[in-house]
Amino acid sequence: MNKRNIITCLILSAFVVTACGERPPEKKATQVVAKVNGGEISVHQINFVLQRTPNIPAAQAEAAKRQVLESLIDQELAVQQALEAKLERTPNVMQAIESARREILARAYVEQVVGKQGKPSADDVRKFYAEHPELFANRKIYRIEEIVFAASPENIASAKEKLGQGKPAAEVVTLLKAKGVEVAGGVTVKPAEQLALELLPRLAAAKEGQPMLIESPNRAAIITVLASKAESLDETKAQPFIENFLTNKQKTEQARDAMKQLREKAKIEYVGEFAGTQPAAASAAEPQKTVATSTEAAVNKGIAGLK
Repeated sequence: MNKRNIITCLILSAFVVTACGERPPEKKATQVVAKVNGGEISVHQINFVLQRTPNIPAAQAEAAKRQVLESLIDQELAVQQALEAKLERTPNVMQAIESARREILARAYVEQVVGKQGKPSADDVRKFYAEHPELFANRKIYRIEEIVFAASPENIASAKEKLGQGKPAAEVVTLLKAKGVEVAGGVTVKPAEQLALELLPRLAAAKEGQPMLIESPNRAAIITVLASKAESLDETKAQPFIENFLTNKQKTEQARDAMKQLREKAKIEYVGEFAGTQPAAASAAEPQKTVATSTEAAVNKGIAGLK
């Protein structure tokens, strides 16, 4: 066959195959799950949100995806309107965007520094279990009333005076409200692992109905144990809680050490109203405020939320 005949046969073959109903090639699977006025929302955006929302029951996974998608559509609509109004050029928005960018970068750096942690050893788990009977062997479920207010010297003094006179928490609340102090709180039921480690010994020793004052730099709380019930947790059941807690604690300590080393190597000069001052002692040990908030919170609250 000459060249012209070969080409003719190929054309005819193609025509016959098409006429016989050969299906066209399948379209490639798209990553786009919704289009909003020309903007696109991808499956990666949905997955990113879901990854930040752990412990979703398998039976609710599909419903959760749909809910996230609808939220992203609302977000996209709002973003489009903001861009149309050129809100990204306003000083407050520009500052917020830059602040978020810096926080994300700082968090990414510390996460890279701490890396993946090895599992705590069986000896470490056993030791932690033995050292914290209030969390495990002598674990209790507490029904407590917690009244929270700003920890100013005046507020603390007023609360101490009333409690020292044997007055109930309700009378302290009335006094604080009369002074215009904002008071919040209520009655909750919490197991020991959802309470701060340093608070547990006081709760375990507290008499039911007797309020106690807990002070911290920014807020104070009047806590009253209304009732408690013993419910121990054996070492086998406690193991995953302890492993997660110890891992997160190690990450926090590594983050603090990394920031401390960076400060020691850096040239830091205070100017303006801070000129001549020295770095605060706690500054080098507080990366959790910008890059390890969730880990530090877990450490401060015992093993809460580490199921």
